[in-house]
Amino acid sequence: MLALRDLRGLKCPDEFLVRFFFKRGHDSRPGRVVELGCGNGVNLMLYRAYSWDITGVDISAAALDAARHNLEGQGNFLQHDLAQGLPALGGTFDVILMPSSMYYIPRDAFMLWLRELPRLKNDKADLYLRMRLPDDYRFGKGSLVERNAFRLAIAETGEAGCLNVFYDENELKTMLIEQARVAPKDIVVLKTRYDNLQSGVIVANSEVVIWATIA
Repeated sequence: MLALRDLRGLKCPDEFLVRFFFKRGHDSRPGRVVELGCGNGVNLMLYRAYSWDITGVDISAAALDAARHNLEGQGNFLQHDLAQGLPALGGTFDVILMPSSMYYIPRDAFMLWLRELPRLKNDKADLYLRMRLPDDYRFGKGSLVERNAFRLAIAETGEAGCLNVFYDENELKTMLIEQARVAPKDIVVLKTRYDNLQSGVIVANSEVVIWATIA
């Protein structure tokens, strides 16, 4: 495994995903995992260390090159625009990860993804989802595209020109229940608020993390 200094891009996985990994027992039962919006693969490195079969999807060729480097050629990586629907992933999965990626696609496209999730699952699948809340720093800082969705016009977060769609926790829970057929009892909602220094500006992040089971 590569040394930390030799990794390209982010060095550490999503902290809530690490908790999800161990609290759901993924360290004791290897299976198949897919990450939608995998970036440089840093989250999938945790699964690779525990002998999981890994698949990553991202729109960025550069990010996927970094992922292949960081995972030393292991895994299956696909370049695909998630706003255009589901790529051919090959088989079903025990874990579906959507950390900090789905707020970059339109709400209608995200709802289509949710409807597709049941056919991606193996017998059942653990789902990880992380989205931005309306009290996040970025909300309203751009042109309105749809309800609670803005084409950002700020430079400090590195997202100028990017679509950001914001959801509240009740809307997300309802979407999971109605679109992905997740049982209410199988949904865990966690919130995180933290400050981050970006380009000399303190950015107040506000996010919701959802752990769910697609049965």
